[in-house]
Amino acid sequence: MDVEVGRRVVERFAREERGLVEAMVADGWPEAMAREGLALHLQSWDVEQAAGRLERELAAVGPGQRVVWPKMVSHIWPMLPGAGVGPVLLGEMIGVKQGVRLSRRGACFGRKVCELAGWEVLQGERWGEAEVVVVSGSDATLHEIGRLAPGARVVGYGHRVSFGVLVDGVEVDLQEEARRFARDVVMWRQSGCFSVRAIVVVGEEARWRAFGKALAGCIAAEEARLGAGKMDEVQEAARAQGLALAQMQGEVYSEGVGYVRLAREAFEGGERGPHAVSVHRVEGIADLAPAVVQPRGQVQGVALGGAWAGREDLLEEVVRLGATRVAPAGQMQAPPLAWWHDGRANLLGWARVVEVSEVG
Repeated sequence: MDVEVGRRVVERFAREERGLVEAMVADGWPEAMAREGLALHLQSWDVEQAAGRLERELAAVGPGQRVVWPKMVSHIWPMLPGAGVGPVLLGEMIGVKQGVRLSRRGACFGRKVCELAGWEVLQGERWGEAEVVVVSGSDATLHEIGRLAPGARVVGYGHRVSFGVLVDGVEVDLQEEARRFARDVVMWRQSGCFSVRAIVVVGEEARWRAFGKALAGCIAAEEARLGAGKMDEVQEAARAQGLALAQMQGEVYSEGVGYVRLAREAFEGGERGPHAVSVHRVEGIADLAPAVVQPRGQVQGVALGGAWAGREDLLEEVVRLGATRVAPAGQMQAPPLAWWHDGRANLLGWARVVEVSEVG
């Protein structure tokens, strides 16, 4: 594995920060959000740690077995800038031939990244010729890609959902907790797999209501800070529909683009509007699982707030729900490159592990 190759690419990105931010803005992202988001990406693309993790995973391959990498890997990137860069960086370091199929809504940033890194941009249907297709998208997207390229192995990357847990207590400052969670709600307009879409409050009903109201104000403040208070026609329509439905379902707080719904039912599908989050309440940690009704394997990350430190029962519960990343509230948007995505290693899903005798 050539770590230096990956290091040079990331250094190139850092030197061209201005051009990358301009490309994000051209794709429709607010400049303040683009700057902060790129800084978070650069922080997360730690190729040395990622290489060390992969080497440990390869070392676990049994005696008499060998890892065979594919001859070609295609990457289909989403509109969120930087979401698919990580696996391409890792593939670059192991020397696999790769190409990138860009999203129409993220084309400016994608072209700039590929230009800086020297990665091929795949045109037309060429992406379907690869042995492995890495897709940053929903389960429905993965299914459709598998249908369009039946001869390829489709590997999902970052296609799950995240939520938060606030453990209330006498020393918990609800305003400060709301400020932290708001960052995980608003950043990237909730289009990332680590974007918080629901928060479960462990505590009393009065505090649950107070937190919901504080969170609405903090979401509005975060929108202003990141320049995310303006919407296009699609976002305005989604907000109008989502807010109208939320208000029919119960109590709603809103001070900006986003809104907070106090939910009596379990977290299942998430809210429909931008920067929108449902806030649920349970009496204790043991009640957490029934409050999060997600299909098996769909939980990506969990943001923790309040008096959660030292609560092994809480950590055990969120891991049981399938979380592959657990982080303090406000720190969900910079997952290290070494972290597993979707419950598995970043690259071993590309490979075939065969008996040495099978390798000619």
